[in-house]
Amino acid sequence: MSESGSTSRTSRLRSARRLARLIFFGLFLLGGIAALLAELPPSQPRGLSEARADFFVKLSPSQAWSKLQDLSLAHHYVPGVEAVEILTAQRQGVGASRRIFQASGETLDETVVEWEEGRGFVIRLHAGEQGPPFPFEKAKFRYWIESGDDAGARISLTILYLPMGGRLGEWLDKALLNAEMERRMSTLAVSMRSYYELPEPVR
Repeated sequence: MSESGSTSRTSRLRSARRLARLIFFGLFLLGGIAALLAELPPSQPRGLSEARADFFVKLSPSQAWSKLQDLSLAHHYVPGVEAVEILTAQRQGVGASRRIFQASGETLDETVVEWEEGRGFVIRLHAGEQGPPFPFEKAKFRYWIESGDDAGARISLTILYLPMGGRLGEWLDKALLNAEMERRMSTLAVSMRSYYELPEPVR
């Protein structure tokens, strides 16, 4: 091998090592920043992020409520849910709880924390005695009949949540998570409206 060839190879190796050290340092720095941000509390610790979808269904408010109040029906309209088990003797009202069995094999518990007869309710999302599932620090879901008459009712679906991970989670929520939750709310609204407007079975 010529001296110039050997020099060129040595130069390339040195450049590759410098690049590897630079990449390693960059990753180390990013990891440190991410860890620091994760330790910082959210800028608005009591404020919750929100994703919402509204839909109109051709049912009177009372007809819509007759379906909405039945906590055992979620597997008919929530994408990815295969079955529902009511966990409490109480099937309605504050304190009623259900377990959601998902197609992924995971389960999620939902317990009613607010209930207004004829209008709607709010459920807390949690895993048994633990808190809500990843990536939430807190999470609750609101089903509500906003308005209506004999021609139809407008229903809102809202998830209210605090992402885990402090400032890092807050940033990721603004960058990615909230848009994904908005998409899921829209998908749920379409599915729920379709189920609600199915003709009643002939008995």
